[in-house]
Amino acid sequence: MTLCDLDTSLVLTHWERNYLRWELLACDEVRGVFLTTQADVLTVLFDGDRPDFEEWASTRVPDGEELSEARQ
Repeated sequence: MTLCDLDTSLVLTHWERNYLRWELLACDEVRGVFLTTQADVLTVLFDGDRPDFEEWASTRVPDGEELSEARQ
């Protein structure tokens, strides 16, 4: 298990940040997601090492179009 920071600067609104947090919690590789004092960072308890996390995270952070579709 590894604690990793996830940059969420692409996520602009509070709603989008909460949506991303719930999506992360639904992933099998994620054991926990924690808010930080930084507005654009979530700490993720990941079941794996840092290189695995970075590869995994690069495919998980939604772009604006996906978030817009999720609102509908």
